[in-house]
Amino acid sequence: MRHLLPLSLRAAGLCSRVHPFKFVIGGLLLLGMIILGSAATHTLMNIRQHNTLLEQRTYEVPWSFMQLRQEMGRFLDAVRLLHAGAIGQDELALRYDILWSRIPILLNSPLRDSLGDRPDLWLLVGQIDTRVRGVEQQVADLQPGSPDYRFILAELTPYLEPLSRTVTASMHDNVRFYAQYDQAYRQLGKRLSIQIVSLFITFALLLLLLLRELRRYWIQQLRDPLTGLPNRFALQRGTAPMIEQKTPFSVTVLELKDLPEYHHRFGFEVADRLLQAFSRHLQQSLQAHEFIALPWQEKVVVVGRGVVSLEEVRAQLSRFRQALADKISIDAHDFYMTPIMGVVLYPADADNLVDLLARGELALALCRRERLPYVFFDPSLLKEMSRRHQLARDLPAALDSSNLSLQLQPLIEWPSGLCRGLQALWSWHHPGFGIISTTELIRVTEQYQLSERLFMWLLQQICRQLPGWQEPGASSLFVSLQVPPALFRPGLEQVILPVLRQHGLSTDALVLDIDEDMVTQDSRETLAVMAGLRAAGIRMALTEFGSGCSAWGTLSQLPISWLKLDATFCSGIEREGEPRRRLKTLFALARVLQQPLICCGVQHAAELEVLEEMGQPLLVQGDAVGEVLSAEEVGSWLRHRQPR
Repeated sequence: MRHLLPLSLRAAGLCSRVHPFKFVIGGLLLLGMIILGSAATHTLMNIRQHNTLLEQRTYEVPWSFMQLRQEMGRFLDAVRLLHAGAIGQDELALRYDILWSRIPILLNSPLRDSLGDRPDLWLLVGQIDTRVRGVEQQVADLQPGSPDYRFILAELTPYLEPLSRTVTASMHDNVRFYAQYDQAYRQLGKRLSIQIVSLFITFALLLLLLLRELRRYWIQQLRDPLTGLPNRFALQRGTAPMIEQKTPFSVTVLELKDLPEYHHRFGFEVADRLLQAFSRHLQQSLQAHEFIALPWQEKVVVVGRGVVSLEEVRAQLSRFRQALADKISIDAHDFYMTPIMGVVLYPADADNLVDLLARGELALALCRRERLPYVFFDPSLLKEMSRRHQLARDLPAALDSSNLSLQLQPLIEWPSGLCRGLQALWSWHHPGFGIISTTELIRVTEQYQLSERLFMWLLQQICRQLPGWQEPGASSLFVSLQVPPALFRPGLEQVILPVLRQHGLSTDALVLDIDEDMVTQDSRETLAVMAGLRAAGIRMALTEFGSGCSAWGTLSQLPISWLKLDATFCSGIEREGEPRRRLKTLFALARVLQQPLICCGVQHAAELEVLEEMGQPLLVQGDAVGEVLSAEEVGSWLRHRQPR
């Protein structure tokens, strides 16, 4: 299914997708950070464990034996002082209690674990504990001057030397122990340093990868995914400094002619590649002072710094057309890229980018409508847009109050001169803008989605008044009404039939004018819509015949009742020349298609004589056979008119 997607959607997907290699690199870096972090944590735990062992060997055992040695020395000194009468029995008892309480500290569980590999020390502590407890009675009975103090001294003094040696030996053992663990500390520290440095390097690489992706994502937000051109955000960033500095520049809005039709005719793949080529050729033709962007889909904008004179702008437009003049081939289809361009200038036409782009689009719309190669923005375009916007706001109220004027122009059968139908026209006397013609009303209603509402208003007005015009002998009179493009869709007959039934009219009372341009949009849907109307009994006339681009095979399949010639084909036919030869060709084509004709714009009697010489029955419309009538004048005109 991937090849069925439009190239623009696939390009957007490719631009937003992260390359699998980057996923792998990012995953490996993240995994490396986890492994290095775990290893560094394990190394720190080993260092902490070594610190705990060193603290135990360095402080607990030597300090405990040193305290025991000091307390024993103080107790023996207290015995001598008591013998000499320098202290009392209470102070000696206090010293004894301190010495007695110091020994259980050496016998507790943590220190016992430390002395587990030194049975000699454990035996020494046990002997001291036995001797200290054994002299308790003598200590309690000792009196000043009593010779019993010698027994206490004889019992405990021999242990002072072993305790001193034990303290000294423990300190020496700790020094040797530290020397043994010093190499392990250096290895752990070196390993920890390597792991921490590696962790920071991995983190820096991962951060760099994320920053690169963030920068790539930011760049993508400023680029169109299909063409790679800067988008509207980039255009705003590029023009903001020039607007702040009041630097003049030009804005040229370019569009590839007929690109929407290429989408339907060749598919999105070909049309998107054509747009890419269009953008690429334009980008290659730019000069140093120019900046290109694609703020809207299928519309390219070129900003020219300092380009303000008409000569410079025309030279720029000529360069663009020259760059797009070469033929390109896409999937065996040859294309000539014809641009249409609208030009707006800063600060002459607008003082901000939003208004510049909007007015450039107005110029481009006029260029598209008038089929011009380029259009410079003019303030009259803005006034015209404001005028149409005001008309669109006021039209619904005018329809509700029936302020529009219904007008009709007769359709005369020639050469008999009988009035067979009436062409519905309308106008609007706007309180601010005066008379609004039918052509302008059609344009406004199509642009502002009011065409269906106007059509229904006209249909109601016609159906309400038509029975009064159909006098005896004129019951076949019909009214011709133009169908707006917005309403030309399947089910149109379901909109019209209820109105006809409401006023008791048959389907023969209405003829729908269908523009030839609508027929060329989608032949399958066109045939479906016209088949539905034909099945409902509603007749149709194909307008603008001869000036459109319909294929003859398609015209022969359409269920139409008349071919309506453009009004320009009857101009100048009173004399021999190209207009008359062209008209004869159209009559011949109508005979081939076996369809009757309606000739519009017949202004003079000489033109009627030429049409009569064609030798083919037809309907004629124009001032030569009947001028435009108001709805109130139609009945009187029909009653008093005599056929030729």
